[in-house]
Amino acid sequence: MRILGVLHDPQSILSPNEFAQIEKFIIDKCYCTITELDWLWRIVLRDDGPRGYRGYWAVQYLQVGARIESARAIIVLNSFYLLTVEQILKTLAHEYGHHWTLMYMLDRLNRPFQDPAPPLYYRIRGLTPGDFAPDYSRAWDRCDKEVLAEDYKYHFSPYKGKHRMENFIGNPTGEVRDYIWSLGKPHFI
Repeated sequence: MRILGVLHDPQSILSPNEFAQIEKFIIDKCYCTITELDWLWRIVLRDDGPRGYRGYWAVQYLQVGARIESARAIIVLNSFYLLTVEQILKTLAHEYGHHWTLMYMLDRLNRPFQDPAPPLYYRIRGLTPGDFAPDYSRAWDRCDKEVLAEDYKYHFSPYKGKHRMENFIGNPTGEVRDYIWSLGKPHFI
């Protein structure tokens, strides 16, 4: 298994040991498989300035029929806001939650990013379409993809019990954990 490369701003104050810790975090501390690791091209740590985001996930892909033939995803971590290794890792766990859930929904469920999360997820998570959206039209914390990424972080990273939306939707249940895990479960034809 390859170790992901973490690209960083040369002005960073992090030590080489801290960069190695960030680089190995997903493999050592989060639930992952070779499938979605192959989709993740790069993690970039850079100072993007005061743009209002701690990090983001983006992807380019080629879809042939219902299958993803190639994908190159990137996670960008904004060191303007993320000043410690702990802050970086917590944000990386959330962004990897986007990577895991959205790539499997695209690849296995043929569900484009602009579509709402599947109805089953809405049901087991207790989300209502009138209150949540597939985008940021109702706010960051009302985007179903952000809830899903936080759910991944809660269940599949060391940051259990630290869900950013817990005050108004509660923490994700074991049923939510099983649903997220099932997205990556091999499907046989």
